[in-house]
Formats: sequence, C-alpha cells, structure tokens
Amino acid sequence: MGTIVNSRAMAAKLQCEALNRILQEADRTFREAREIRRSKDLSFHEDSELTRGEHKRIDALVKHLLSGHEGRPCPAGERPIVGAPKRAELLRKKAAVA
Repeated sequence: MGTIVNSRAMAAKLQCEALNRILQEADRTFREAREIRRSKDLSFHEDSELTRGEHKRIDALVKHLLSGHEGRPCPAGERPIVGAPKRAELLRKKAAVA
C-alpha cells in the first residue's frame, strides 16, 4: 500500500535590498583584503587596518539582521535571529486571562 506524505509548502523567500547591498559590500571587502594579503607582506598596522574594515562590514550586517527594519529583525535573513522573549510571552498570556 502506498504512503501519503504530507508536507508544508515552502514560503517564498523574502528579498531585502539593504541586506543584499550589505552582503555585496562585505563580500567585496573580504575579497579585496584577501588579494592585498596575498600580493604583499603586510605590516602589523596594515593588517589591522584591513581587519578593521572587515569588522565594520560584519557589524553592519549583524546590526541590519537584528534591527534593520524600524527596530525589527530583517525578514530576509537565513533564519529568525531573535524571537519574542519567553518570559514576556508568559506575562502577556497571564495578563490576558486576568
């Protein structure tokens, strides 16, 4: 006898222009830094400057994913970064019942 498989349809992937731009800038920054590191021997100071640029791109990406849409997480991220705190949810339920 055949088996029936029930599955949910995947939702359409949301697109966020700001997220795409930040990812492209980060990719470009990392590629440029890698090429510079491979092409010449860097001093400690030069390498720290390259690393600082990479960190700025990572910080911008994380900031956008966490609060880039009017203080709310970006809906186009790979997976939900943050959810409502469990304690706040319990307090809301108790307040609704009371």
